[in-house]
Amino acid sequence: MKIVLNILKAFLINITFIGIIFAANTCPAVSPNEVQDSPVEQTEAILNDILCSFIDLHTEGNNTFASALSLTKKKIIPYIDFEYSTELVLGDYWKQLDSMEKKLFQRDIKTTLINEYINSLVNMENWEHLTITVDKNFSQLNNLAEVKIVSSLEDEYRYITATVTLKVIRKDRWRVYDLVFQSFSLIDYFEYSYDEKIKQAGGLKYFLQKMPQSNEN
Repeated sequence: MKIVLNILKAFLINITFIGIIFAANTCPAVSPNEVQDSPVEQTEAILNDILCSFIDLHTEGNNTFASALSLTKKKIIPYIDFEYSTELVLGDYWKQLDSMEKKLFQRDIKTTLINEYINSLVNMENWEHLTITVDKNFSQLNNLAEVKIVSSLEDEYRYITATVTLKVIRKDRWRVYDLVFQSFSLIDYFEYSYDEKIKQAGGLKYFLQKMPQSNEN
């Protein structure tokens, strides 16, 4: 299942590449707080807010690991609902956890995602052939919605398109809780991964004993 995370990680990075080109013509970005409260408008505004910030970072020549990490925590992490994602990932295990243990799992997922693609954010280049389109048609059920993003790469040798679905939830605002590329889902990957680790540890209680207990975010 490691290949699942690698595929999704690659697509996450591609979205960032693609979005930077898309955002380059619309910077400075309009704040998500200033656009209509719908999944599509919020998704476009959130992507632009994130990506314009990374454009500024690279324009200033400040594309270091530390600066990218800081910007990720400030501009990307707040737009992800780690609590809901973690609840879906853990399934029945979630109900067995106290509030502190739930936060441990949320932090573990957050740290994994950051560690998997932060270096790629630092080393991005060659964006001129990439484009992105947020599909205006979306599905919604109560406070859950799915928004499709179509990306394309075109140069003299190739033309590649791919579609990723962002699953979003609205509590105080719209946030992403899952990403699906073809049949690969981040939620599915983490669900499989934790289930295997918990079983190998001999149960949830023993797995928790192995998890880092610090309060670092």
